[in-house]
Amino acid sequence: MKQTKFTLIELLVVIAIIAFIAAIIIFVYRKKETEKTNSNSTENKNINYFDKYISEDFYSGIKSGDFNRNIYPRFSDREAWEKVRKNKHADMIIANADAVLGKDIPQLRFSEFRRFATDGNRDGYEKIYYERRRNLNFTVLALCLTGDKAKYMPTVLDYVVAIMEEFTWTFPAHSYWQGKRLSDVDNTDLFCAETGAMMAIIYHILGEELDKEIENISEKIRIQTLQRTLYNIFYTPHIKVHRRHWWFDFFWRKNNWTPWCSANCILTAILLEKDNEKLAHFIHRLLQANAIFVSQYSEDGFCEEGCDYYYASGLRLFEIFYMLHRIKPGSMEKVIAVPKLRAILEFIAHCNINDKYRINFADGSAFATQKISASLAACAKLIDSRILQDFVGNKQASLGGLGNELSTCMKILFDMPEQKEGKKTELIPFTYFKDRIAILRSNDFSATIKAGHNAESHNHNDLGHFTVFYKGEPVIVDAGTEVYSRINFSEERYTLWYTRGSGHNAPVFDNIEQQNDGKYKAVFDSASKNKVVCNLSKAYPLEAGVKKFIRTLDFSPDCVAISDNFELAKTKDANIKLLTLCDVEKLANGDVRIGNVIMKLDGIEFIKTEKLPKMNGGWKCAVNEIYLKSSKNNYSIRFSQK
Repeated sequence: MKQTKFTLIELLVVIAIIAFIAAIIIFVYRKKETEKTNSNSTENKNINYFDKYISEDFYSGIKSGDFNRNIYPRFSDREAWEKVRKNKHADMIIANADAVLGKDIPQLRFSEFRRFATDGNRDGYEKIYYERRRNLNFTVLALCLTGDKAKYMPTVLDYVVAIMEEFTWTFPAHSYWQGKRLSDVDNTDLFCAETGAMMAIIYHILGEELDKEIENISEKIRIQTLQRTLYNIFYTPHIKVHRRHWWFDFFWRKNNWTPWCSANCILTAILLEKDNEKLAHFIHRLLQANAIFVSQYSEDGFCEEGCDYYYASGLRLFEIFYMLHRIKPGSMEKVIAVPKLRAILEFIAHCNINDKYRINFADGSAFATQKISASLAACAKLIDSRILQDFVGNKQASLGGLGNELSTCMKILFDMPEQKEGKKTELIPFTYFKDRIAILRSNDFSATIKAGHNAESHNHNDLGHFTVFYKGEPVIVDAGTEVYSRINFSEERYTLWYTRGSGHNAPVFDNIEQQNDGKYKAVFDSASKNKVVCNLSKAYPLEAGVKKFIRTLDFSPDCVAISDNFELAKTKDANIKLLTLCDVEKLANGDVRIGNVIMKLDGIEFIKTEKLPKMNGGWKCAVNEIYLKSSKNNYSIRFSQK
């Protein structure tokens, strides 16, 4: 075989190429390490956010056992339970329990679990999962309220054992799938954590009575619950492919999962963990994760996940501090006085359009809350918030849902302050969250317009989207979201008609709509009770050719007008789709009647209307689409009384 010989020049060239490649690799590695170091520095600063507000002896007190673990009275404290038996909600709780007795336990079939992997359906499994927990929760409460063990204990035991026998407490939608293959490890997701809190409360209030029926079952509950929740987070190595507990990890962006999981895990730890050193560590580390969560909020407390998720995020954050306040009174006074935290907690009180409807963006519902959380009532009292107290008023308390009825009802029975008649909701003309959303209200017309960015949690590509209400009823709406399935949180999310740019009423230029990415942004150039100017110049991808785009909302009690003015690199048609629940009729003079409102168009043409199928989520009814089109760079859409 003939040997290949390299000349000196060729050898030097090869060495130079290798050196160049090595230099690039070293540069990239050092750049990543620098970014990681900077990220660590930022995160380390964020994780200590609460430390300066928490009393110095808090953690040392936990370690030494100087705290109150008895959050709720045990079954044996008959005086305490007989007192709350007089609560106006007690009969309703017992009625729910009585409806369960004598019926078979709903079966959680694996064939239903794996449907998430095979066809994307998650609703079937989740309904049965919730039903099991709801049935157990109400029978536990009825047992404690009445003291009637003969009537309720057999059903309680059946459900406790059945839930302990479940092969996982984690939702199929939150498990890790590789195609149809389920990962060998579980993660502590929202509902695993919530089940943990449920089992912890049962252990705490009823454990001694359960042991009289099945010796040492309470210890089995304690160990299994800790293993599936806290120990799974803290003592099981992460798998390489996925971050199982991204909501807890320092280096991942946080959303409602962090306070929602944390609130349940902290309650579980307090009631079940006997090693106080571990307990103090669990609490501190979970508070650090929530410090990062809070750092992502603006100072005005805006919840970018929408109104529905406020109850799973901001209010869950309150539950964490309220629980710590309960076990060590006075330790959280400085925390709950922080202005930013107060703004986060008061967010929901600013969101109603009127008593019937509220702002709905992201995956939120447009229906204003008619029942309130016991935690919200406790929050309003503890932070002494007049706006929250008025919002709570004397609304009926919710008995819970999503399988959390036990913790919810315990709050109603033991934590919820006596409600007083709230002030009649006053019409606030103008609510404004800087560069996020503006709400303009009057007795006749009301309107909203949204800014922000297209990488928000539960994002819809909805920058510049506006809504209009007349006489308290919706005229132009945001569709909201459908019942969740696999596609909602997959790479195909923005193929859904109600999440994508074309499902909202900022224009689509020819066929180019807004895309999902944090670089697509909108800001308010100015905002007042009469006019909001929304700058959408950076809301579209490059191919749209948008050089400048200003959408102006002019508002008065008898008229709402939207004006679009833009400059494009190349002429394109502007296509707008308005959504309405009302009947639509084109009039002889060219105007369009939408319910009891007249829409006048200037520079833009009415094309057609189409009726969409009934929504199972969102508005829970059929939605009409109104198609408008313009070849001009400016036009206006005006809504006025008939």
